[in-house]
Order: sequence, then C-alpha cells, then structure tokens
Amino acid sequence: MFKNYLLLLSLFLASFFLSSCVDLIEEISINDDLSGHYEIRLETGGLGGFSQFLNRGNNFNFAETDIKKLDRTLNKLKKQEGISHVYKIVNPKDLKFYISFDFADEEALNNAIYSLANIKPNVFIKKFLKVKSNKIVRPNLNPYIQKIIRDKNLMAKLPSEDLLSYVNYVCIINVPKEIKNVSSSSAILQNDGHTTIATINFKSLVLEKQNIRTKIKI
Repeated sequence: MFKNYLLLLSLFLASFFLSSCVDLIEEISINDDLSGHYEIRLETGGLGGFSQFLNRGNNFNFAETDIKKLDRTLNKLKKQEGISHVYKIVNPKDLKFYISFDFADEEALNNAIYSLANIKPNVFIKKFLKVKSNKIVRPNLNPYIQKIIRDKNLMAKLPSEDLLSYVNYVCIINVPKEIKNVSSSSAILQNDGHTTIATINFKSLVLEKQNIRTKIKI
C-alpha cells in the first residue's frame, strides 16, 4: 500500500510541472484518554500547470486502478478493532487526496498504519507512533522508507530530484496537555504549547535519508 501511495503521489506531482509547491501533511491528534484522530492530506500552492497536463492527453487509468486497491484496503480498515469514522477523498483530476480515521489507542493506530502500508506487524518493526500519558515518540522511519523504495524498485517511478524539491512532508502532532520538551531535528513547538510541526523536504527525506525521529514530553 505504501508503494501505491508513492505512485499515486507521483501522478499528483506530475501535474504541477514545478509551478507550485506541494505539502503532504500527516496530522495526528491525541485525546486525554490516548485515543485520537489521524489524517493524511495533500495541500497545494495553486493549480500550476494542471491544464497543460490534461491537454497533453494524459489519462488517469493507472490512478483509478490504485484508487480501487486503496478502497479495498480502507474497507478492511473499517472492520479493524479500535478504528472508526474512516473517510477518504481521492480524486487526481481535482488534485484531492485526503484519508482520515479515529483510533481508540496506540495499538489500534499502529495496526491501522501497518494495514495501510501492507506490512505484517512483528517484533522487529518499530511502532509508527508510541503514545503514552507523559510522552509521544515518533521513531525514525526513514530506514523503512528506504527499504521499501529499494525492494519495490520505486526510485525510477518517483518524480525527478528537481520535482521532489518542490514537495514537503509535514507532520503535525496535537496533544491535550502542555508540551514540556521536544527532541527533534525538524519538529518545532507552536505558540499554543500543544502542537508540534515538522516540515521535511521530500528530497531530503527520500534522497538524503533525513532522520525524522521526534520525542515529545508532556
């Protein structure tokens, strides 16, 4: 599924022709009882050269095939214990990409991410997010991203290095209590004291293998 995400993202990015910036935003909100809400969405700085893309006779058959695969995965996710309110908007023609769901606890969240990424959980795989009453830890998942890219031979299918530089990965984490400390090379504590935002350029993430670990003490 992660492979399909990257390929879908490539199709979206190809429509901008370096004329617009794109943010792939992952936002996790934690409640007092350690349940929460997860969403991933694409935000753009403008429509760029999309009309040129359509005028060149490009079609979305590939994307439609992968959207159907995504639908099947999300249908399974709806039946997963601890997951509710699964919602999706994916429409390449309108440049829309949005997926969200609510989770009951840390285990439900991690199982959901494993399911979306088509990964079978085992003791050797790091958790996507560790959620405790006094801390939130986002491990450095870049080694897994690099492994998937190598194993699936995705590098040739991804956008060019120049195009990747126009794309940012943004991770937003919202917590119910005031944050005491943030340990991260990229995450910045916001003025409200309850939110951290990490912005990492896709070129740094994919090609330069930037560490994305974040530890939040609350």
